[in-house]
Amino acid sequence: MAKKSGNKATPAKAAKRGGVNRTVLFLTLMALVPFSLPTLLVMFVGLLPTIVAAVVERGNNRYGWVCVGGANFAGLAPWLFNLWFGHHTLSFAIEQVTSVTLLLVAYGTAGAGSLLYLALPPVVATIMASTAQHRSVGLQASQRKLVERWGDGVTTPEELL
Repeated sequence: MAKKSGNKATPAKAAKRGGVNRTVLFLTLMALVPFSLPTLLVMFVGLLPTIVAAVVERGNNRYGWVCVGGANFAGLAPWLFNLWFGHHTLSFAIEQVTSVTLLLVAYGTAGAGSLLYLALPPVVATIMASTAQHRSVGLQASQRKLVERWGDGVTTPEELL
């Protein structure tokens, strides 16, 4: 059978192409910064708890910042929509950022996300343990029925008999 002569990119070429794509994306985003400065200001101030959670969190499973960030962004969303569909100016963004209501809601929802992250794993573990216990009881009942029907040989492997 003949070998296919496909255009397989070497890892070095693939990495170089990925680097070019990242560079183009970075330059495009940098070009858009002056046009989105009000949004960046509101998001930076409003999403500070998410940034802190992402920087501070250690370990392999880093999901706390996702929980905090989702709740934080949800609390910040009304002000972002007001900015986007209202007055997208730097003075309006500064006015919003200095509003106590925005800070209370955005930081409060980040706190709620943090509480969810801390409180839900033990609840989920309890539910999973309860489900496993219930399944174990059901399997033991099924095993007893099999022993009644087929005898004790069902529970031990044949090599041990």
